[in-house]
Amino acid sequence: MIWGDVDDPVKRWRAQADQAEQERLEEKRRMQREQERRERDIARASASAEISALDQRVTAIESQLEGLNELARAVVAFSDAVNDKLAKLEELLARHAELREADSRQSTKSFEGFAREKSGEIVDLPEFLARKTVN
Repeated sequence: MIWGDVDDPVKRWRAQADQAEQERLEEKRRMQREQERRERDIARASASAEISALDQRVTAIESQLEGLNELARAVVAFSDAVNDKLAKLEELLARHAELREADSRQSTKSFEGFAREKSGEIVDLPEFLARKTVN
């Protein structure tokens, strides 16, 4: 800003001071913009590193999830196999019970007694105690 006559040293000094102040303010703004740009660059680099780390974690979690899904499928297949075997076992046990019942009915009808029994009466009892002979 020029304040009248340029030859006046006070006015010239004031004009130079105004110009220096403007340059100082402009340099200060430029430095502020540069500082903000550096901070943004640092923040971007930090954010990029964090995003990269998060991507790695997500990949690891997806891998673990696939493993858990595979385990779940295996457990379901095992459960189905066990259920099939249990159903077969139930069928076999039912068949076994039927056969035992039929066998027990048949064996009670065909039992004719022991050799020492005749027509239901006992002829002789077996000797359960061994006799000791004295000489």
